[in-house]
Amino acid sequence: MTETFASRFKIENLKARFKDRIILDSGEVIFPDEIEEFYIKVAPIMEMCVFTVSGMGGKGTSKLLWAIIRPDLDNFRKFASVNLHLAIKERFDNASPSLSEHKRLKGFTIALEELPHNLLGKVNRPAVKEIYEPRVIVGIEGALPVQGKLTAADSLLIGSETGIKILKCLKDQSGIKRPIILEDSLELDLGIDSLGRIELASFLALAFGRDIKDEAISRAFIVKDLILGVTAALQGAKEIIPESQAVPLKPDYWEKHLQVLPKEEHLGALEFSTGFFAWFLRFSITAIDYWIFKLFFRIKAEGQENVPKEGAYILYPNHTSDLDGPAITACLPRRPVFQLFYFLFIPYFFRPFIKSRLLRNLIKMERFIPFDYSTHFLEALRSAYLVLKRGKGLCFFPEGLRSSTGEVGEFKRGLGILAKETGQSLCP
Repeated sequence: MTETFASRFKIENLKARFKDRIILDSGEVIFPDEIEEFYIKVAPIMEMCVFTVSGMGGKGTSKLLWAIIRPDLDNFRKFASVNLHLAIKERFDNASPSLSEHKRLKGFTIALEELPHNLLGKVNRPAVKEIYEPRVIVGIEGALPVQGKLTAADSLLIGSETGIKILKCLKDQSGIKRPIILEDSLELDLGIDSLGRIELASFLALAFGRDIKDEAISRAFIVKDLILGVTAALQGAKEIIPESQAVPLKPDYWEKHLQVLPKEEHLGALEFSTGFFAWFLRFSITAIDYWIFKLFFRIKAEGQENVPKEGAYILYPNHTSDLDGPAITACLPRRPVFQLFYFLFIPYFFRPFIKSRLLRNLIKMERFIPFDYSTHFLEALRSAYLVLKRGKGLCFFPEGLRSSTGEVGEFKRGLGILAKETGQSLCP
């Protein structure tokens, strides 16, 4: 009887899996549970649902492989990584090359609410597709419209003096006309990115007349997180003083922000001296890098004469490979390469290693400015601003992360701000 039951269960499972299969435009057959299992292993995801979406980008009935993702927010909170889409995309882009081309996701949408499930507790794929496909097609991410009444606690939170002021600040900054709800994601629903959080800090400091700690803003995923965080931060917060972070959003806003020296820990990470050991390390690494690319990759460089031999400038290359940085070093003329600082993205899963004194010193001598988009981004921009003002070059990948398609991605706002406020030339 046990064997019969097991056999029947296996057969039913196979039937369900066969029914769940997806046939692509190319005729390839894929099983979405395999795709989900693969991607869940490479990123902090609670649950995921893969299906095809038609009509994206005006392509009519063409099917694209898409995913709805509910991230593990506790995992992201642990490392203060609030740019969910960016962090997950990087993980996916790194892992996707090990999949066949037809099995790779063409995109994903983040949902902060639990996905619909069937009676067996599995994600209900048809229900997910019915709810989310229209949102995917028009590019909506984040919270679904709230159904029913607010809880008493949430009503008190929205109606509190702190809640009212925060909602007004968010409305002014985002420009959203509809009512803002507690479940709205700052990133996905309100469009507040890393630089937007810096601006939000000034909005809130002006609204409350208090110096609010960065953690209250940098660690908030949704509006509710922000209200709770600011409420806690206001207890015992100091009154703001002139020339503080509460700078009104006027034309000189970023100029005033960037002219402030970085904090000691960030300032101490900048290597402006020409000490022998630091020079010898850079010389050795550059020489090894040059010969590796010359002998094994037969790299050739054109347009070297466009790179200034002295003075400040911003080099902004596209980013399609882990070898982009070393390749740039191998191609630059010798004098500029020793004066160049690199904006280095440190993913949150590498951040604990920065505690190593040896690694910190190596990063310093190699003239890397480590940053992430979640925390300390303003300090990194201030460091980059100081580098340019000291007459050094800066290499900045404006797309933020590598492009998995080879096409140039959307530029992040940081590059434009640095170029505008320093008045330095750009070298593509």
